[in-house]
Amino acid sequence: MVRIYTLGPARSCHHHAALKYLDFQGIELRDIILVDELVAAAAEAADRGDSYVLQCSAHLNVHFLTEKFRNRLQVVDTFILPTQSIAVVKRKDVKEPRTLGLPEPTVGYIDPKAWNKLIFETTKPVVEKKLLEGLYDAGVAYSRSALEHPDELEIIQEIGEVVTTWLLYGPRPRYSGTIIASPYPELHDLLP
Repeated sequence: MVRIYTLGPARSCHHHAALKYLDFQGIELRDIILVDELVAAAAEAADRGDSYVLQCSAHLNVHFLTEKFRNRLQVVDTFILPTQSIAVVKRKDVKEPRTLGLPEPTVGYIDPKAWNKLIFETTKPVVEKKLLEGLYDAGVAYSRSALEHPDELEIIQEIGEVVTTWLLYGPRPRYSGTIIASPYPELHDLLP
């Protein structure tokens, strides 16, 4: 059985990417451990010596995983997969939203100066939950948040899917002195 630690909760982009990756690899026997904090999860995976960690390359702390665990947990694979559709979603009972909940890696999608207060959360599902609890006016969450809660939430800015890369860390080094990459023929199209 393959054990992968990744950022939860269920239905997060990390969880979605782990499922897609394991399906692509044809792995049915899987144990996906959803965590709140990837550095601590990487420590546990490294101590076990038989587990993997999946992390989005845009996530905070990428450098901690690659640096801190470099001798026990190394990048063994990467892949390209878009995030799930993202949007700035507001509570319908708020006329002019002033506070925004968001995962810190999503700051680039918004204008921080447009908000009185930014409240950083770990993942978009946490933003959705706290938005529904009324802890802030709006949030960077999944587009589906508004679709699943149409009486309470509405989209004010559609961001959409964002194509990004994912890093898989594993217990046995794969790199052996030769580049590991996929051919990219389109690169040659720019040559004279």
